[in-house]
Amino acid sequence: MAAILFWMIFLIVILLLFIINLPLIRNTLESTRFIERLTNTPVNAAPETGDPVPVGESPPASQILIAPPGTAAGTPSARIPDTDTSGTGGAQESRPDPVETAGEPSGKSQPAVRDRVIYFVKIDNSGMVLTSPVKRQVFVSDSPLLDALNLLMQGPTTGEEGQGLTSLVPEGVRVQSAHVAGSTALISFNENFMFNRYGAEGYIAQLRQIVWTATEFPNIHDVQILIEGRRIDFLGESIRIGRPIGRDDL
Repeated sequence: MAAILFWMIFLIVILLLFIINLPLIRNTLESTRFIERLTNTPVNAAPETGDPVPVGESPPASQILIAPPGTAAGTPSARIPDTDTSGTGGAQESRPDPVETAGEPSGKSQPAVRDRVIYFVKIDNSGMVLTSPVKRQVFVSDSPLLDALNLLMQGPTTGEEGQGLTSLVPEGVRVQSAHVAGSTALISFNENFMFNRYGAEGYIAQLRQIVWTATEFPNIHDVQILIEGRRIDFLGESIRIGRPIGRDDL
């Protein structure tokens, strides 16, 4: 009876020691790979799906898909252009579409253009300010009056300046709006229109350039000048612009 009690106590002590030291025993078995060597089976073997990837090595470069910046993983990336294999090491030059030569059908209708007449001034030897017409080609649009006025604001070309042409519309003048009511063109300018350094003759010349350019259109007989969308009575000290102005008024 005493022997049986002794072995029971001994087994209980052994079991308690095993439970207490179980973490240490587990760590020892994992660090020494005892179970892996005993069974000859890798513990963390990769599943056999496709070619296995050895532990600690990267897959071949041909199997790596790198998404470009801003592209979600799994999204097909744009094809990278072929590089030059001639030995220069540079990328192949992308060639633009061939330019169509004159007379070849393009398959697309060309935008319509037409002539517009705008007016600059020329100062003769006696100091007389003369209004001179210039013909320009512009694309046809839904706002032909505004197109003509914007051309006028750009001033003469270098070639036209060589012919003595100039503009007396003050620098910085911009056309804010232009529309026709009946036979009158209502044209609004910014405040720069009110200041001409050449005095009364400069004011009259700039009005001629505007009025004569606008009345080139057959349905426009006169022009109402507006400043910032408002009607004012005088330009300078004595040039009346409170009512519509025609060519005969200048």
